[in-house]
Amino acid sequence: AFIMETDLRKRKIRDKVPMTFVTAEPYIGHLGLGGVGDSKGMLESSMRERHIKWICNAKVSKVEAGKMFVTEHNDDGSVKKEHELPFAYSMMLPAFKGIDAVFGIEGLTNPRGFIIADAYQRNPKYQNIYSVGVCVAIPPVEVTPVPTGTPKT
Repeated sequence: AFIMETDLRKRKIRDKVPMTFVTAEPYIGHLGLGGVGDSKGMLESSMRERHIKWICNAKVSKVEAGKMFVTEHNDDGSVKKEHELPFAYSMMLPAFKGIDAVFGIEGLTNPRGFIIADAYQRNPKYQNIYSVGVCVAIPPVEVTPVPTGTPKT
């Protein structure tokens, strides 16, 4: 969002382009980690400065030509509000998942296809399989109304 905002500003058309950032995270600055320092305040402030609106605790329920339908949830997971967002340009980042080659193997992967590992990076069921990096099943740091993933960097 910030890269796009900067580009639009450089081209002197930012004032013609409304922007809305939609995230599954419960608040701006959560980052899948429950926040880092003052990430909430800093990111909210930066988005306000740049006139970027946001919708948190949200799922995209449907996309049509020029329209995105977003469901915003309360902290208990119930539906708070339905949004219909018109757009001329949009970008979506799909939910991260493991690779098809190991997806769904009982005891090897979690439901998203990431390798389950113990403290030694070894799979508890298949002890000759080790995992490192982005394939590791890292549990979320906290339960959120709309599931969020822990960063895998």
